[in-house]
Amino acid sequence: MLMMTASRLNDSDLTTELGRLAYGEREATAALIVHLAEFDARRLYEGAGYSSMFQYGRAVLRMSEDAVYNRIGAARAARRFPAIVDMLVSGALSPTTARLLARHLTAENQEALLAAASGRGKLAVEELLAGWFPQPDVAPRIRPLRAPSPRLVGSRLLRRSPTRP
Repeated sequence: MLMMTASRLNDSDLTTELGRLAYGEREATAALIVHLAEFDARRLYEGAGYSSMFQYGRAVLRMSEDAVYNRIGAARAARRFPAIVDMLVSGALSPTTARLLARHLTAENQEALLAAASGRGKLAVEELLAGWFPQPDVAPRIRPLRAPSPRLVGSRLLRRSPTRP
């Protein structure tokens, strides 16, 4: 029904409605994240028979793995830093970028880091975090190769053997 209504809108009304719906989606997502945070803090998923918020989100809320993972991360961050909620509503952060920032936010850096991440996408936030919190290079690792195992051909086991007569 919504698709049919959209096709009947003129260009101006369609543009207006699209913006309204996008804002509504961000607002609903932020509300969902706030409720997830409280549900998670109370560990209500356990009473429903699930060992984790992730499992509950997948099974009961029917969210994709990516969606539930990002929203739980954003919910936990928003519980510690409530400014994230307004940034989610405005679109300054997405659940993904909020999750990425979560492990790096502290009481001391939250204002500056949230401001620096505002309006940036996932890749830009990853680059921002790499600049703020550089990690040492990963040491190269050489792994030995295993010897090839015997193979089955048909029902016979083939082995490498010295020349046969």
